[in-house]
Amino acid sequence: MQDQVMQKAQELADAIKASGTYLEMKRLEDELLEDEEAAEAVNNLMRKRQRVEDLLSSKGMNPEELVKANQEMAQAEKDMNANEKVARLKAARKAFTTMMDNVNRILRLVITGELREDDVSAGCSGNCSGCSGCG
Repeated sequence: MQDQVMQKAQELADAIKASGTYLEMKRLEDELLEDEEAAEAVNNLMRKRQRVEDLLSSKGMNPEELVKANQEMAQAEKDMNANEKVARLKAARKAFTTMMDNVNRILRLVITGELREDDVSAGCSGNCSGCSGCG
């Protein structure tokens, strides 16, 4: 029986990877990496974030230097979010996360027969026929 469960899990994973939601997210990730401006905006934010983390973990941290590093990180994040390709990828990742959350809700409902409070607040009624989240 465990082999059958593992086989079904693999089939579910394959279906997720073949879904339009996943494929669009991966396409946009590749597109972003190929765009120098978008990739640099992401890399710049990562560098600024690392700088803040380094300052926070250093002994004898200079508060003024931390404030400046935080401001630079905030600006880098603003610049990154202003990039159209980054915005499209963020939206695609949100759609993928929503799909995966709905898959987990369905599994939990089928296995336990119950909905958690956060499932109901997220709009899951337990009736998949009206659900557009798993599409």
